[in-house]
Amino acid sequence: MDLDSDLKKDIEGLRIRINIFFWVAVGLAFISVSTFIFYAYFPGKIYNWFPANPHDYANNLSVVMASLSGVLFVYIAFLGQQWQLIYQQQEIRDNRMEMKASTAELKIQAKALTEQINKMDRDFVHQNFFRILSQHFNARDRVEYELAKLNGNGEKAFEYYLLKISLWVDDEKGWNQEKTDIEKKDFLKDNEFDWQERPRSIKNIGDGQGKFLDSPDIIDKLDKTKITFIFRSVTHEEGLGKYLRSCYYLFEYMKENALSQYLDAVEAGMDKYERIFLFYQMTTRFEGDGRLDLVAWLAGNSFCSAKTSFGSETYGMDLPHRQRSEIQ
Repeated sequence: MDLDSDLKKDIEGLRIRINIFFWVAVGLAFISVSTFIFYAYFPGKIYNWFPANPHDYANNLSVVMASLSGVLFVYIAFLGQQWQLIYQQQEIRDNRMEMKASTAELKIQAKALTEQINKMDRDFVHQNFFRILSQHFNARDRVEYELAKLNGNGEKAFEYYLLKISLWVDDEKGWNQEKTDIEKKDFLKDNEFDWQERPRSIKNIGDGQGKFLDSPDIIDKLDKTKITFIFRSVTHEEGLGKYLRSCYYLFEYMKENALSQYLDAVEAGMDKYERIFLFYQMTTRFEGDGRLDLVAWLAGNSFCSAKTSFGSETYGMDLPHRQRSEIQ
């Protein structure tokens, strides 16, 4: 086992002490045994050296040397335990290093596993988004809208819906009707928003072909509140709720999972009239349904911000520029 530098110094010092005390102990033991044998074979010599009591002198010297030798061997055994402790300390250090290396490896594996799980979750989110998008487009293609004897599906439904608006604003059964106070209360009860009085000073607002007329009166009197009322009224009366609920579900899912990069793909799957319809729903119906945070997210990512036509070359259904700015 390879020792650390500090433990090597300790073990070297311990080896020197063990060697010194070992040979001293061996020497004392040799003196003890030699004294006992010498007295047994040559007692006269001991008598000459110690005439008073040679036997006691010889025995005591042998015992003292043997005792000192025994003490030193016990101390050597204690030093041997220290020797073992040093190697045990090195083993503990090695185990700690192995545990640290193992912990670091486990952390790397855990991080890789977490990244893999996150990637799998993200892949699932993306796959689920395209499934929801496909369902949304299927729901869009099944949208039906009937105007007079015309029945439109898909993009035609949105075109007829927008044409309906330009007709409804001047229709005596639409916005051009006069409601009594009781009828206004019934309208509020049925629709959950107030009836807005049509500016009577304006003879015609729509041209009957899918556009609002552009005139000074309309510029001054057809503001955002009234535009919102028009779209909410026609949408509420004519339906298209399933399509809007599908839009809410799709856009909320995209917002919650930070999928703004796919908004272009959603918009690319929409034709002109659907985009205009959805643009006005974002500025009117979404707010009425408490989806202001969703509108802010869509607007912040420039959804439906490109120019499209509805009887002209821009959003706003041929509304004057000031009214379009107020709606946007």
